[in-house]
Order: sequence, then structure tokens, then C-alpha cells
Amino acid sequence: MSTNDIKVSICGIGYVGLCLAAGLAKKGYRVICVDVDEERIAQVAAGKAPIFEPQLEEFLSEGVEAGLLTATLDIKEAVMGSDITFLCVGTPCDDTGYIDLKYIREVSKELGEVLKEKEDFHVLSVKSTVIPGTTDGVVKPIVEEYSGKTAGVDFGLAMTPEFLKEGSAIADMMEPDKTVIGALDDASREKLELLFSVFPGAVVTCDLRSAEMIKYANNSFLATKISFINEIANMCEKFGADSTIVARAIGLDVRIGPKFLMAGCGFGGSCFPKDVKALYSAAKEAGYDSKILKATLAVNEVQPLRVVDALQNLLGDLSGKKIAILGLAFKPDTDDMREAPVIKIVNELLEQGAQVVATDPVAIPNAQKILGDKISFASEISDALAGADAAAIVTEWAQFKALSPDDFLQAMNSPVVVDGRKIYDPKVMLGAGVKYFQIGYSQDCSFVPK
Repeated sequence: MSTNDIKVSICGIGYVGLCLAAGLAKKGYRVICVDVDEERIAQVAAGKAPIFEPQLEEFLSEGVEAGLLTATLDIKEAVMGSDITFLCVGTPCDDTGYIDLKYIREVSKELGEVLKEKEDFHVLSVKSTVIPGTTDGVVKPIVEEYSGKTAGVDFGLAMTPEFLKEGSAIADMMEPDKTVIGALDDASREKLELLFSVFPGAVVTCDLRSAEMIKYANNSFLATKISFINEIANMCEKFGADSTIVARAIGLDVRIGPKFLMAGCGFGGSCFPKDVKALYSAAKEAGYDSKILKATLAVNEVQPLRVVDALQNLLGDLSGKKIAILGLAFKPDTDDMREAPVIKIVNELLEQGAQVVATDPVAIPNAQKILGDKISFASEISDALAGADAAAIVTEWAQFKALSPDDFLQAMNSPVVVDGRKIYDPKVMLGAGVKYFQIGYSQDCSFVPK
């Protein structure tokens, strides 16, 4: 079988499934998307992206127009018309950090029922982020029960984690650093190696549980780097050191690297908070209490509130003060509000009696679903800043980076700016007369060691 002969179906067209479908279609594969959400299926079938992600809609539209990408509500149609099925359903965390496998269980049952009627060897590959032991301990027995077949003999089973960054997911899909293929059987491994051979980057082949663990280890390490540099930045303020210079210098060490060393108001999104919590909870259940992961989560839990602390230090009592929030999404180039630091910031500001107006290039509709009418929203930056007593930078959008000190001085009631993403030069802002605070930077510090 050549690469062009492989047909793929994708169960679950959330963030991961959509980007996978778009990328595979771009490479010339025939892809069938299946989901229970009728509206989402209709959008994808029309070449429209249900979420904001650079290049995603362009790729989906091209795939639909070329006849390579289709969408259906019928899982049987999708599986019968493909050779490989990727499971991309959600695995949300509960309040204790444990992942909920209900969608994994449901789709495994449905896949088993379809495979019972399929004669050809079919490969199932889990791409959802799941705790080690899920693919062979949950998916495998369910599919075997409802298909009456044996994994590794009558159908293939694999685990291929994703490593996409929101805001650059399509670029990551097309130019991956690595592809991890955890396979139960050689036939599945070989077919997946062939499928992904059209993409660059290293290929790591391993067992199912190692593949599952790689995903969690990868994200937990990156989250730990963020919490670490935030701790360092908090210390820099006390010592009178510049955390930007510190981060740049340690990032030059090839053993450390510069990525994920930008201090700020914490990480959010669909992956890091959920994955670190899930790994910590699963490890604790298995008998190991990870002090590093616990600390990573603890630092990130309170880091967003440093923005509120800074506003209180600069303004005093926040009651009745108008605070402009620049940035709602957890990072730029996405409209994702899941675990966004701004949620904690806004709720604490409201608790302090502040009036909040927020702006974001694309995330306002999603933010309205979460924050409702508790705050005001402005489509233009100038409208958000007009008459504000202070501004807080929460997302490092290019539009915010382009602002000058004069934009704050002329529009605001008082030029107070708390930079939670380190996007401005403190000396420039302070020199222009802006009352400015940046996480990890101290204008004046009198600390002297004893």
C-alpha cells in the first residue's frame, strides 16, 4: 500500500481532530471526519472552521474543494470507508484532576460494533490525551467485547499523541519536531509509519503506555519551565534583578533552551493545566506523590493574581476604579478561553469592586459565554482604554505590542499599566511618564544580603 492509498477517518473534530484532518488532507490523503455535533459537521463539510486557528479554515476549505475531506454524523460510514481511525474525542478533567474517559468509552463501543461487520484489517489509533494504561486497559477490551475480535490480530491498535501548540497548530502539524507511534502490533506500526512518512521530523516508535506517557511528560516539562521562570521573575522583583535578561541568559545554555522562559501571569489553555493535573492525580493514585508537578500547579494557581496585587499597589483601593483588560484568550492567535488566566484576574477585580472592560481581537464571543454581563467588552483597544484608571496586559497580541506610551497617556484617566506579559520596555514606558509595572522587573530595590 502506498501513501496515496491510505484512507483516514477521525472520530471527534475538536481542536486536535480538526487540525489532524486539515493537515492530512493537505498532504493528499482522503479524510472522513465524524462527530455527534451536527452544527460542527455542517461547518466542516462546508469548509468552515468552527474555531479560530491561523490557516485552519484555509486548509479545510482546500480539502473540501479538492474532494479529499468530507464530514459525516455516521461513524459506520466513516470507518467502513477508511483504513485507519483516529480517536480524537475529549478527555476533560474533573475537579480532582482525574480525566473523564466517558467519551473514550462511548466511541470505543461504537467502533467495536462497526468493526464487528468489517472484514478488512483496520487500525484504531488513540490520539486523545489519556493516562498510561488507557489504550490497552480501556479501549482494547471494550473494542474487543463489542467487535468479537482480537486486537493485534483482527484489528490494529495504536497510540499516537499530538504535540500541537494553539496559535501555530497547523504549522506544527505540517512541520512536527517528532511523531510518536506507540503500537500494539507490527501491522499498525508499519501502516502509521507509512501514513506519517510524508511529514518531516524524527519518528519515535514504542509501546502503547510509553506513547501515552510521552505526551504527559512533554507538556508537564513545558509547564514546569513556565512556573519555574515565573518563580524566578517573582524573586527578581525582590532582589532588583531584571528577569528578562536572566531568562535570556539562561536560555542560551543549550541544556536549557530559550523557549517557555517568558515570565508572566501564568499558563492556561486546554493542555497544560489539564495534563499536569491528570498526571499528578494518576501518579498519586499509583502510589507516587510528585512534588515537582504539585509545585508547578501551585505556582500557576496564584500567578495571575500578581496582576491584581500590582494594580492594588499602584492604585490603592480598586473599588469603583475602571480597569481595562487587554487580552482574553490564554495566548495570542487563538480564541480559546479554557483555563485562561484572565478569568481569575477578572473575578478577583470584581471581588475588589472594580469596573472591568476587556478587549481581544478574536476571543470576545467565547469570553462572553464565561464572564457573561459581569464585565463590559470593547471591540476596539481605544474604547477599552478610554477613561480607564489602569490597564492590564494579559495576552501578548501583536496589536497590543504595537501600542506606544502615548496611546495610554492620551486615552486613560490615569496612565497606570500592569504588564502581565512583558511586552513593553520598562524604561521606555517609565521614561514617558507611564506608571508602569512589569512582572519580573523592579525599578527600585533596596535589598541587601545580611
